[in-house]
Amino acid sequence: MKLVRMLLMSSTVIAITVVFSSCSKEQDMIEATASSAPAKDSITKTATVPTAETSTGNLKSFSFSEIPFGNPDLVNPGRGAEQWHDRTDVDVPSEGAEAPAMDVYYRFVWTRLEGRTPGSYNWSYFDGLVNTAIQKKQKFSFGIMTVFPEGTSNEGLQEFDGGIAAYPEYMHQLMQSESTTDWKSGSSWIPNYNSNYYLGRLLALNQALNNHIETASYNGIRYKDVIQFIDIRGYGSWGEWHSAGIVENTDQYPAGTFPTVASFKKIVDAYTKGFPNIQLVAMIAAFDAGWLSNTNNPPEIAYYVLTTRNNRGLIGWRRDQWGATDNYLQDYLENNNRSFNGVVFKTLIMDRWKSAPITGEPPAWNPDNYSDLERQVRLYHATSFGNGNYGPELNSTIQQRVRASSKATGYRLKIINGEAPDSLAKNKAFTIKTVWQNTGIAPVYDNWSVVFELQNASNAIVWSGTSTRVLRLFLPAATGATTTDNFTLANTVPAGSYKLIVRVKDPANYRPNIRLAINGRNADGSYTLLEKVLVR
Repeated sequence: MKLVRMLLMSSTVIAITVVFSSCSKEQDMIEATASSAPAKDSITKTATVPTAETSTGNLKSFSFSEIPFGNPDLVNPGRGAEQWHDRTDVDVPSEGAEAPAMDVYYRFVWTRLEGRTPGSYNWSYFDGLVNTAIQKKQKFSFGIMTVFPEGTSNEGLQEFDGGIAAYPEYMHQLMQSESTTDWKSGSSWIPNYNSNYYLGRLLALNQALNNHIETASYNGIRYKDVIQFIDIRGYGSWGEWHSAGIVENTDQYPAGTFPTVASFKKIVDAYTKGFPNIQLVAMIAAFDAGWLSNTNNPPEIAYYVLTTRNNRGLIGWRRDQWGATDNYLQDYLENNNRSFNGVVFKTLIMDRWKSAPITGEPPAWNPDNYSDLERQVRLYHATSFGNGNYGPELNSTIQQRVRASSKATGYRLKIINGEAPDSLAKNKAFTIKTVWQNTGIAPVYDNWSVVFELQNASNAIVWSGTSTRVLRLFLPAATGATTTDNFTLANTVPAGSYKLIVRVKDPANYRPNIRLAINGRNADGSYTLLEKVLVR
């Protein structure tokens, strides 16, 4: 379908042409509005067409040679093996040549953030984690646990009334005042998940933290530019949406405390409403749909998790057992034939990478030296996984497989070729054409800007223009996609000889430029398109 819109801006007419390609049934049904980017990339995008006379310079072609996949990995933001808590157990991209991790993940208990009375928030623990990430120019992802079976005060839990809890003491007192109370499994207090007090305060916690994220900064860097993903936890052991370590099967929950469908939805809503503009990821046990007796989450909530969204888009998913080969994991994911409302879950689960991230961590044991890790990363189109928690023995075979799996994750962007004029006239229009390709297994999930610059002999920028190329959700493809960008050179650019470069830049100016899978990267993270462009 091709749409042409003519817009009037002052005295300038702008023609915008958008080419839409066809989408899969699942995209049509569920993900049509996941992003402003199409599900499959347009072949050509045309930027603003100026009314000024076109520049008369000759068009010069440029092309790049690709960095072989067999070379060490391109360590890039938003993909690969990320720092897991305070650990990066395996050197990436190669043994003895560890590059600083570009992203970091932590999870912690509710009681790290709120004291023993309602609203007694203390952000010092959270701020310490975010500020450390900022010092490393990392993005920060996290999950908040409301149950930590057999945890201790060393993990930040509160002790009261003969037990220990990951939620504040005042919550215990409120639930104890209800006809259906919270209860203990071993020494651990477990919420009544249907308590209005619990559900209301979970939402209040998330809203308070979101407000802190929206308003706080460190060294001039806004927290909201640093947060990457947030787990939807709030239920089950360690917030993983199962009850292993609490009960053997969910029938053992005291009457009225196992969440109803309505309560499950309110737990999800506590995140979509609590963090309206941040990418969320769900635990894969949310897709259980009555499969395991110690989980037994209803099919309706699997559908809800897979179809609901916040302003950022649909919810991704998190697997905390990368490398494990237990059958139930396949039954949750690629073999999940259970359904609700006529939708078979595996369709949505296995296509989710096209619109939201797939992430997680290893399982804390050694499943056959992680022989299946890379296959799983590729099958599910993972964008990242935690670089830690590999089990008691980290041998050379595991390390080698972790590096190969990290290299397989996420996006791998390149410019194949293009053309641009070798001379420009002030106040005249000119065109830059580039052919882009993603040869990875997943798209970029953050916003990035493709920026062209004219630089003088001292590498000072005399002109810059932003491409219409949208990299967020730019899907992998077998062939390149052409972008045609039209600009007008300002009168203020001095006459002279310049080089034309391109860079993929964080619009928040926080992250380093993305490394493309092409040779020729300059010291400032840019790539030279033409060595000499004359401005007249």
